[in-house]
Amino acid sequence: MEFKLASPDKEKWNEFADSNKHSSVFQRHEFADIYGKAKNMGGIRLAVSNIHEKILACMTVKIESKKFLKQLSSVAIIENAPLYEDSEQGRKAAEFLIRHYNSHIKRKALYSNAKIDNNPFLEKLYESEGYSKTACLNFEINLDKNSETVFLAIHKSRRKNIRRAAKIGMKIIESNSDSLPEFYSILKETYGKLGLDVPDISFFYAAFELMPSNVKLFLGRYGNKFIAGRMILAYKKKIFDWYAGASSQHLNIFPNDAMVWHVLEYGCRNGYELFDFGGAGVAGQEYGVREFKKRFGGRLVEYNSFKKVHRPVIAGLGSSFFSIYRNLF
Repeated sequence: MEFKLASPDKEKWNEFADSNKHSSVFQRHEFADIYGKAKNMGGIRLAVSNIHEKILACMTVKIESKKFLKQLSSVAIIENAPLYEDSEQGRKAAEFLIRHYNSHIKRKALYSNAKIDNNPFLEKLYESEGYSKTACLNFEINLDKNSETVFLAIHKSRRKNIRRAAKIGMKIIESNSDSLPEFYSILKETYGKLGLDVPDISFFYAAFELMPSNVKLFLGRYGNKFIAGRMILAYKKKIFDWYAGASSQHLNIFPNDAMVWHVLEYGCRNGYELFDFGGAGVAGQEYGVREFKKRFGGRLVEYNSFKKVHRPVIAGLGSSFFSIYRNLF
């Protein structure tokens, strides 16, 4: 079989991606441009076609790094890809694409993380290419029922908190990119307390600009102040819980419970079938947010994450440096 690297236009790429049963919003053409527009990020698009220019496999990849010493912190992130035609030729094209990727990415990232959701072929492919596997957890909530049924499946303590938030006077609205500064401020506070990095605000502006029909922003307001926010990605019949935060000064109003419920109710009323909670940590390891997510009535699912170090010596230096940096500062 003869394959070649290709550069399909946006229409052809998205037609292939949207029709693929394994596709996610992160594999649309626009996402590579979103990554490319954000500070401390980069985006890659790779595709393979046959000699007749027919797309057989494709993938988008996010490259992210710290704000300083990028050479010691760059990581490539792959979300359930490559996508491939469901045929022997398509699977061979996916193998061709991953091997090209492994050679190409060495110049751009120290290591790669690939998150694979229920795709045995891709799991075997990554393992055969020297990627190590880690079992990870997530919660999924079925939305293809009325909102009352979804609400009753939530643990009674969470339902009580949701009612309290409404009684106290918390209001939730859907907003747009005009409210990103307020949302970003909340996000930075939340991520900072957890010791996590948050993408530059340019990332969120790019997402609104390039995928306005897929990005939804909900803000929780108490009095005249925004105290919580949740940004989701809507694609096909699925809602992906993307970024969320809440003011630590207003946790007694239960903004996190109220925000999750608002998104679930939104999904039920707008024809979505599944809510993806965005991850619940590594199987067998403690994860603080897992218990919170568990109490919203979803089912616990397992998926596999695959990692490959492309430049072990430099990656080791980077790991040692940032460990020392965290201990000092």
